[in-house]
Amino acid sequence: MIPQKLLKISKDIRDAGGRAFLVGGFARDSLLGINGEARDFDIEVYSINQEKLLEILSRHGKPNLIGKAFGVIHLFRHGIHYDFSFPRTENKTGVGHKAFNVQTNPNLSFEEAALRRDFTINAMGMELPNLELIDPYNGRKDLENKILRHVSEAFAEDSLRVLRGVQFAARFELKAAEETVELCKALSLNDLPRERIEEEFRKWILKGVKPSFGLDFFCQAGLQKMFFEIGFEGGDFGNILDYLAKHRDSLNPQEAEIIMFSGLLCLPSAKPLDFLKKWVPVNILLKKVPVLLDSLPLLNLNSKSDLRRCALKTSGLKLPAMLKSGVQNNSEIYNEAQKIGNEMGIWEAAPEPFITGQMLLDMGLKPGPQVGEIIKRVFEMQLNGEVRNKEDAIFYINKACIRSFS
Repeated sequence: MIPQKLLKISKDIRDAGGRAFLVGGFARDSLLGINGEARDFDIEVYSINQEKLLEILSRHGKPNLIGKAFGVIHLFRHGIHYDFSFPRTENKTGVGHKAFNVQTNPNLSFEEAALRRDFTINAMGMELPNLELIDPYNGRKDLENKILRHVSEAFAEDSLRVLRGVQFAARFELKAAEETVELCKALSLNDLPRERIEEEFRKWILKGVKPSFGLDFFCQAGLQKMFFEIGFEGGDFGNILDYLAKHRDSLNPQEAEIIMFSGLLCLPSAKPLDFLKKWVPVNILLKKVPVLLDSLPLLNLNSKSDLRRCALKTSGLKLPAMLKSGVQNNSEIYNEAQKIGNEMGIWEAAPEPFITGQMLLDMGLKPGPQVGEIIKRVFEMQLNGEVRNKEDAIFYINKACIRSFS
């Protein structure tokens, strides 16, 4: 839903001789029916100058010129952010993602300004206040036909657009046009900063409805050469990612990151730690993803001992069960592991030792190395199922351990 405040502002812009268009994917998402309760709006303004726009916006709040070089004016009203900008041209001036000479020009046509967009599905606009779709490059048709197509040859000036194509394909289930694939294959991503690469990977696997569509474009564009640490052999990679994405929303944000990056790096030919250190050096992922991958052999539904050890490594069986179900394309693994894990109390938590150091001191042991040794020995028996509860553990300690350390 478009706020009434924005409609009033756009009428004032029109009355002043200008034109206002909702851009930034708004038209695309509206056609897909996924706008929902938007709290951020990007508006491109034509045919009036910056001074006049500031004067109009001042009637509706306190505008803030935040991007002088790009002519971006921010307005915040009633919990909603509005970014007003002017059409601009961009000319490549050197090597790198940011090596552009940018010039704003309010006298450009929408068609001319949209030439700098990446894909046709992002080159549409919704003119305000009458909400007329402006679509100079047939983005609507491409969206209906599930095609991802670049707007112009200027696409090649920014190599980040290749990775943007990966995440758009995944989010909207699109297949890349042949001419777009060929253009992407000719581009090098070596000029991109690691942070931007990480951001696009996150959008691909954390927002993609069908990450397999992104994987198809990724491989068609020849990105395996640059990101060889992922590994691409030894499993049905696309189906694994799609399975995990289908269950991703049942997890909290941190768990979702861990499971999706584990899925990305789960094939036998992958080098998880190398990939993470190089491209996504996030501490929690560096710590948790390799451990989760290594835990999968321990998810043995026929051995409670193995299950306890698996839960100990991964703080519960939930994530390894989800990952293994995806790898083996068998949801029954998850269901059975959840049933057993809940019965054992280790579905979402690691097994807790029955015995603590304080308990041993209260039983009469003196502080020293033997306390730790007893705890370790009894916990190992607990994992093996040889002691089933605290009472069993205390009985064993009284019978064997205290005597051997006295």
